[in-house]
Amino acid sequence: MIFARKSFRLLLLPALAAFAITLAAVACGGDDDDENGGAETPSGNGGGLTTYNVLMNEKRGNVFEIDGEYNPTMKVSAGQEITINLENNGSAIHNMRFGGEDKKYNTKDDAVSKPDIVSPGEEAVLVFTAPSDPGKYIYQCDFHPTDMLGEFEVVK
Repeated sequence: MIFARKSFRLLLLPALAAFAITLAAVACGGDDDDENGGAETPSGNGGGLTTYNVLMNEKRGNVFEIDGEYNPTMKVSAGQEITINLENNGSAIHNMRFGGEDKKYNTKDDAVSKPDIVSPGEEAVLVFTAPSDPGKYIYQCDFHPTDMLGEFEVVK
């Protein structure tokens, strides 16, 4: 019986060490995010971004958050396909709706996150083509439209 315990310990110790090394390697891995919430710049025209990583939470009421900025204005290039990666790290349901070229909500040119109800701990994506006309266009959370809203600034 004593021999079995020692053998078990001898097998367990290397397995635990390997697990600890793997865990440390994952935890210390490089951070690929840049200062734009992991956003990517487009190839060419305008300098607006094509991808944003956005948190949805209740840190200051209900908010969209990019790198500690709440309900930010996001700059995008005219005519570019835009991808908004959404993560609900809060405790309420959220989503994101882009108001489209008419700058009104709940009309045929809106784009809405998929899924359109993002529960706590879940992720979603909003993909749309930025309008070709420069200007400011609106976005909001359908569930918190008075405090969870902002603008996309479309640039040439």
